[in-house]
Amino acid sequence: MSKLLKKERLILAIVIIFEALIIGTLVVLNIFYPGFNYYFYSAIGFAGLFAIVDYVIALVFNLKIKALKGKTETTSAEIIGNDVNEAYKFGQIGLVVCDKESTILWVNDFLGERFPNIVDKNIYDLFPGLFVLKDDSCNKDSIKINFESHIYQVQLLKEARLFIFKDVTDFENTFSYNQHQAPVVGYIAIDNYSDVQMSMADDTKFTDMLTSTRSIINDFASSSSTLLRKIKDDRYMFVTTRENYEKMFQDKFSVVDKVRNSYSNGFTLSIGVSYGFPDYSKLADLSSSALDVALSRGGDQTVIAPFSQSMIYLGGKSELKPSRNRVKMRTISNSFLTIIRSYKRVLIMGHTVADFDAIGACLGVQLLCKYVNIPSRITWEDQLVEDKCRVAIKSEFTQSEMEDSFINLKDVDNWINDDTLLIMVDHNNPRISMFAETVKKMANIAIVDHHRPGPVAVSNPVFSEVDSSASSASELITSYITYSIDDIPIDSRTATFLLAGMALDTHFFKEKATNFTFEAASQLKNYNADSAKVEDFLKENFEEYKEKISILNSAETPYYGTLVAMSPDSEMIPQIMLSIVANEAIQIRGINSSFCIGRINEHDVRISARSDGSVNCQMLMEKLGGGGHFTMAAASFTDISVDEAKKRLSQVLMDYLDEAKVTDANNS
Repeated sequence: MSKLLKKERLILAIVIIFEALIIGTLVVLNIFYPGFNYYFYSAIGFAGLFAIVDYVIALVFNLKIKALKGKTETTSAEIIGNDVNEAYKFGQIGLVVCDKESTILWVNDFLGERFPNIVDKNIYDLFPGLFVLKDDSCNKDSIKINFESHIYQVQLLKEARLFIFKDVTDFENTFSYNQHQAPVVGYIAIDNYSDVQMSMADDTKFTDMLTSTRSIINDFASSSSTLLRKIKDDRYMFVTTRENYEKMFQDKFSVVDKVRNSYSNGFTLSIGVSYGFPDYSKLADLSSSALDVALSRGGDQTVIAPFSQSMIYLGGKSELKPSRNRVKMRTISNSFLTIIRSYKRVLIMGHTVADFDAIGACLGVQLLCKYVNIPSRITWEDQLVEDKCRVAIKSEFTQSEMEDSFINLKDVDNWINDDTLLIMVDHNNPRISMFAETVKKMANIAIVDHHRPGPVAVSNPVFSEVDSSASSASELITSYITYSIDDIPIDSRTATFLLAGMALDTHFFKEKATNFTFEAASQLKNYNADSAKVEDFLKENFEEYKEKISILNSAETPYYGTLVAMSPDSEMIPQIMLSIVANEAIQIRGINSSFCIGRINEHDVRISARSDGSVNCQMLMEKLGGGGHFTMAAASFTDISVDEAKKRLSQVLMDYLDEAKVTDANNS
């Protein structure tokens, strides 16, 4: 059609020029021969004749265009029936044909009625959103545009220069409604129900506080038109819509804050939520798992598990209270030993840059393996072990003992098989395992850790005990050994390294040390743990001391109670030094959170975070891609400067403080 129009225009232009030349000639002759009117009348006659000819030519061309349009409609009719226009209208389909310059040549009746007088106009001027379809790099078959209160899905057939408009307004509105009404399932748990009940001699007071808490939970449900049912004394299930959930999310599930702040009664809430799947039973399973994660992370928070997406964490402002007891630890210990006995070999793995807690706990696990006669090896690479720990191990183990107890990356693949159990110690994120690629190959994995679970986790571990109320992994393993039904002896060397792990993570029993921590340490002393060696293992040398002081001299307090220290970007410092500085800073009066930033190698910058329990370090570091637990956490960055890491930390701190202000205002 485009070629025809161009041909028509060219022919008509030639004819008009020819006509103008003839008439112009006659007019000129009349000027030079004014007494002879022949030329004048001839010009008038030719003008009339030419007008008739032009009209006929235009009429013929118009008939040709109509015939071509009719042929197009006829072709369409042959495909979908004779009433093609009616079919287009019923399907709410519009057709637009353009020339090479994107000028509209023709539209069908459906679109012509909606957009009159758009022929001869540029389609991209009328619908700018369609321009993306013109791009050869565009990998979309179609796009959606909004125009005059309608939503169209538009497809471009480039070779034919044909745009197909499909009105999907009703579908989109229905889809939006269904999205808003999609099911959301959640569980609510009163975290410390039994502990509060047992601590109160006055049953009436406990009943009053429980009634108050339940009233807050009921108000939360009724204010959002949510179905709520109590399934246990300390647990609820709720069902709501996605629209109501979005309001809860915007409110950051403030019911958690309200319960924590209500009457200082000691109760806190944990919530698990899931959405994004039409099966209620599946959502119930996902939300139950999310609740388990919230509880394992210390409670007092909301964990959201969208279907096939990463978990989202809200809250977490309270430190987890220990809920262990001798019976529970004995049960866990026996389960752990049963798991070990069911395999032919055990591979024990700490995290990369393994410290005294990781290696001490690994040695404790190996002691259990020896007790049940299961061969075991601890993963080891010199460059992946913290300096002091590496020196201590090599000073206490002979070369022969190193070969019997440890295994390097080169040999590990030949040692493991389908009947090998991998035990991850002092971490639950497989990405930070000492041999991360080996973890991917293992089908049977057990986890013993004291860090709060993060977004990256092992799928379906055969055993998982992640207790963030424990001071260290060494404390947990010591409890497994000493609370076992069997009387398992601990050799002095293993006891010493377990004690060193506990001393490191508690900063010599100044932080996160509970009665369970001291009890475990006491048990280790009974097995001749050498506390003098522990102190020597962890001593700073003079160069480290100078480096620590130098970094602390750079410290700033950008917010009240917050200290941020950083080493120069040009200097590389040991990872452990960041922890040392952060630990030192948190001891300063008036400081409730400390952060130390430094470059640990050519590519990586790390932040070590500490708090006195009033700030959730784990939540802050998770926002930077890291993790840890409530009072001790860290984050790492690749290929950025120390200054850039500081800027990211500052933004996270600012958001955290702003959120805290909003929460306080809502609860006041």
